[in-house]
Amino acid sequence: MQSLQLSQLVLVPLVLALVALNDGSAGEVPRPLGVSLAKASLYQPRAGENSWTCLDGSRSIPFSQINDDYCDCADGSDEPGTSACPQGQFHCLNKGHQPVNIPSSQVQDGICDCCDGSDESQVVGCPNTCLELGAAAAVQRRNAAELHKRGAERRLEMISRGKQMKAEREARRLELDQRRKEQELLRAEKEQLKQTAEAQEAEAIEIFKEQQREVDADTAQAEREPQQMRQEASLTFVRYDTNKDGFVEVTELMVDMNLDRDRNGVVTVEEAKYFLDERERVDLDAFVTLAWPRIKPLQMLAEGLFQPPQPEEVAQQAEVTTEAIQPTPPKPSEEQAELAGDDDIEADEEGEEDQYDDEEPDVGVGEASPDVEEVTPPNYDPETQRLIQQANEARNALEEVERSLREIQQEVSEIDDQNNKGYGLTEEWAVHDGQCYNFEDREYVYTLCPFDRASQKSRSGGPETTLGRWDKWSGEPKQYSQQQYTNGAACWNGPNRSAIINISCALEPKITAVSEPNRCEYYFEFETPAACDSEAFQSESENLHDEL
Repeated sequence: MQSLQLSQLVLVPLVLALVALNDGSAGEVPRPLGVSLAKASLYQPRAGENSWTCLDGSRSIPFSQINDDYCDCADGSDEPGTSACPQGQFHCLNKGHQPVNIPSSQVQDGICDCCDGSDESQVVGCPNTCLELGAAAAVQRRNAAELHKRGAERRLEMISRGKQMKAEREARRLELDQRRKEQELLRAEKEQLKQTAEAQEAEAIEIFKEQQREVDADTAQAEREPQQMRQEASLTFVRYDTNKDGFVEVTELMVDMNLDRDRNGVVTVEEAKYFLDERERVDLDAFVTLAWPRIKPLQMLAEGLFQPPQPEEVAQQAEVTTEAIQPTPPKPSEEQAELAGDDDIEADEEGEEDQYDDEEPDVGVGEASPDVEEVTPPNYDPETQRLIQQANEARNALEEVERSLREIQQEVSEIDDQNNKGYGLTEEWAVHDGQCYNFEDREYVYTLCPFDRASQKSRSGGPETTLGRWDKWSGEPKQYSQQQYTNGAACWNGPNRSAIINISCALEPKITAVSEPNRCEYYFEFETPAACDSEAFQSESENLHDEL
């Protein structure tokens, strides 16, 4: 044992010097077993008395009852050197190494928890290994200090680059704000031009349509509408015009079940609009030229199937008025109807409906064919065409400005998202954003893309599984010592996956280990120069007060 101590004198003379210094100071402040130097003054009897007050102030007891292996104080402060109070703590002096506090339950349990063996009696015979552990810890601290020093040099480069990136983002943000203001003013101007052009376009198109309707009406009246057909249409118009406002409207047609083209028992708005040439209402002239050619065939079918045969004279008139529409299917005679029965008549009715749906009659002006895939645009006059082209150009110009505004807003949002991520106190983490690092074990390839996602993929192939997406910094007490990634892919019959990234100092960024201590909760060990801070490390080392 003596030869070992001599070797320690050679390896760590500074440690032994501190031991000698502390030996003198420790003797100057008497205190009960299990009490630290910092609390020694709290374990003194009151002047002129042999009593002592529990640290929580709950009661006073004779000073001799401290460490008597009986718990007198509610907070367990009277038994710092025994296991009598389950909530108490025992202070290991550990001369030559770091002092520690252990639960009182570990005192006299037959296990050496303090390196100086002070937590166990002489019966157990714990060896004092504090000098050896202190020497090893000193070497480890020196190595860590050297690592932090070298890593801090690279961290300075990362800080410089991070600040430059932040300055570039801020400059770009100001530029985008200026461009957005300019584009918003331009959008207001283009919006006004568009409204003016569209108003002129709409007026020109309406004039053109009105002129075209007049031409179509004149043509239809001159070429296709016999006087008898107009009379029938006029009578039907009057019958439909129930509110007597001089127009036939969609709602007025919807009550005529003869216009139920698909025979579903309801005349829909679309069906009614079909007979009005896709309009909400029509006047008499438009009804005669556009609606009546479509309505008359259905009325003829209805009258032929559900009413007795018309007199020969009326039938001849109907035949004349429908020559330009479509030949009327032959109607069964009364004897044929009786022989065929109701079922055959219904079948004939369905057949006629199918024929009407499949082969729509050629009714001339106003006909709309639903099967036409390409609609030929109207042949507008040059002035109307010029106004349409002008309106199109105005719409395209406004859309271009709005597209530019959307792109600007998207880039601004990306910059704001980056600024909100928090790249450390000095922007040292900014260079990691956009980078990805891999780690392989026997089964999986793990990937960490800082500030984006953590994932895993089987080495044998298959899709990538998201273990979590960037959430926040979550280190305690050092905020930038841990990252949290949440809302990963859902586990089977379990929660969504999540990942915790524990961060430590190293000269190169890399993942050193991945584990899954709890189901669907992953822990990454990540090393990076961004975590190397020699000044902070030195300050922490100075705050470690070894009781030697």
